[in-house]
Amino acid sequence: MFKQPILIASNNLDKTAELIKCFKDFKISAESYQNVITRLNFPNEGTTSYLNNARQKATFIFQKLPDESVLGDDSGMIVAAYPDKFGVQTSRQLSNYPSDADKNHYLINLVNGRSRQVTLRTDLILCVADHRVYHGLGVFEGTFSTTERGDNGYGFDKILIPLGETQTLAEMTDTEKTPYLHRTKAIQNLLEKVAQNEYEHF
Repeated sequence: MFKQPILIASNNLDKTAELIKCFKDFKISAESYQNVITRLNFPNEGTTSYLNNARQKATFIFQKLPDESVLGDDSGMIVAAYPDKFGVQTSRQLSNYPSDADKNHYLINLVNGRSRQVTLRTDLILCVADHRVYHGLGVFEGTFSTTERGDNGYGFDKILIPLGETQTLAEMTDTEKTPYLHRTKAIQNLLEKVAQNEYEHF
C-alpha cells in the first residue's frame, strides 16, 4: 500500500481541505505537508500539462520528505464556448478575480448566450517509497448555472450543475455531490492504480 497520512503538496488551503475530506471518504488519512515542514514556495507551474504540474509539486515535496507519501495535483476548467481559454492556466487566468463570487459572476457572464457546457479535470500524482509514482485522473462534466445557487460548497460549486442534474453542487448534500467531484473521481482512480500496482519509477 503506502504510508499514511498522505501529505498534500499544495499551499492552497481550500484545495488541501477538499482533498483531505475526499480521502477520508475512502478511509485514507491525509494532511497538509505544512504539518510536517514549514511552508515552501513551489517552482512555477508549466502551461501545457496537468500531469507534469502535478508531478512537479509531488516530487518537490517528496525530495524534502523521501520517507513520506506525497500527493501533488493539478486541476483546470475546459469551457466549451472558449476552448482556447483556461485549461491548465485556469487559476492564473482567473487571478484578477479575488473572491469565489467574483470568479463565478465572471464565468456566468462570459458564457451568456453561448454554450454553457463545462468540464473540470484533476490529475493526481502520488509519490511513495522506492520512488514509485501513481497517477489518478478525474473528470467532472456539466453546465454552468445562470446564477449562484446553494451554500454547501466553495469555489465553483455554486455555478456547476452535473450532467443530468438540475441542482448545482452547492445545492446538494455532501453525499449527493461527492460522486460528481472531479477530485473524488481522481482519488478513486488513483486508489485503483495502487490496488493494481500500476506505477512508474521516477
